[in-house]
Amino acid sequence: MSETIMFIGGIILGLLFAFLLFIFITIIISYFNREKFDEFTPNVSIIIPCYNEEKNIGDCLESIYKSDYDLEKFEVLVVDDGSKDKTKNIVEDYQNKYSNLRLIKGEHKGKSASLNLGTEQAKHEFILTLDADTIIKEDAIGKILKPFGKKDVGATNGSCMVKNKNTILSLFQNMEYIYNNLIRKSFSDMFKNGIWFFGAFACYRKSVLEKIGYFKKHTLTEDMDIALEIYSSGYRVINVHDAYGYTIVPITLSAFFKQRTRWWLGVLQSLNKSKKLFSRKSSPSILFLFVNQYWWTFYALISLPLIAYQYSFWLVHNTNTFTELFMYTFRWFTFLGPIHVIYMIPEWGISFFSIFGVLSGIISVGMMIYALYLFGHKLNVKNIIVLFFYFPYCIVLNLTITFSLLRALIFKKSYFIS
Repeated sequence: MSETIMFIGGIILGLLFAFLLFIFITIIISYFNREKFDEFTPNVSIIIPCYNEEKNIGDCLESIYKSDYDLEKFEVLVVDDGSKDKTKNIVEDYQNKYSNLRLIKGEHKGKSASLNLGTEQAKHEFILTLDADTIIKEDAIGKILKPFGKKDVGATNGSCMVKNKNTILSLFQNMEYIYNNLIRKSFSDMFKNGIWFFGAFACYRKSVLEKIGYFKKHTLTEDMDIALEIYSSGYRVINVHDAYGYTIVPITLSAFFKQRTRWWLGVLQSLNKSKKLFSRKSSPSILFLFVNQYWWTFYALISLPLIAYQYSFWLVHNTNTFTELFMYTFRWFTFLGPIHVIYMIPEWGISFFSIFGVLSGIISVGMMIYALYLFGHKLNVKNIIVLFFYFPYCIVLNLTITFSLLRALIFKKSYFIS
């Protein structure tokens, strides 16, 4: 019985390795398959929806006005969603300095309503949306606009980095963001369509937004939903990997779980709504979105009991002393584990029960190291520690997925609209 369970576990880990290997191959091939865009510098309306953002809105506006993009070619619309703090006062102070800054006062109806209000009042064809807790690099506006020189591009998306890297949790999120940025870049380059659309720093054609009926209020992740609707309308969505935005991430586990629950359910909700895209006619990037979301949902549910069983399977051989138990556990939940298994191959041989898990860990760390290099981060002590202990963070991510699904099942509210 135990060997049967371990064999099934080996198959699941084999599927995991195959999934990661596909991503790895895509990253390699995409390096030689980049799409080039000519210079394109149109007028653009920058929309910032905000609610109680007095701590962040100033930094956000400062980053925009420090941009190297021509000041005469953009307007800024801050849409206040009924803030109860000093957000409006801070924006009004900036209005005294910049004539192209407008404050739109709305009622507290949520982010989608604020984005729609700003889009309707925007003067220009190109709409750049920016979260109030996000700042951008000086050259980011120009870079995120370049792909629009091609008429079939309906939206673009920059690379989001972590701004507040001052806690253990935020350091792990920083690595995750960088890794995801690499995957997003690679799929966009390879298949000429992006994946994992983040609304914290994105740009759209206003005419396309009008065509599809603007941002919808009935989804948990309006950014993913709008991206899929743009795909459905025959336009491309491009990831601009070198257009950087820096956003604030949760620093407590409760806030982190709340955010990731909303994200995971929101993406599942959006995919279910746009399930007609899961067809042979769709771009491989779109198909990957479906496969990725459903694969990780399945893996999150099965991996937690599988990890517990595999840990206990070999535990009986590693409990002679406390030191032996500690080192066994330490190897299991750190990158020392794959290194140790590779080192012991001459003595142990290659086990079907463990080899794919080891290879998955090695290939993942390799891709993350490359992502650090590509996005200008150093392999310093902090990042090495994060890489070494990244497996426990993956377990936390799987717990958030499991929690998301339990929430969807327990509460009566429908998360899967059609």
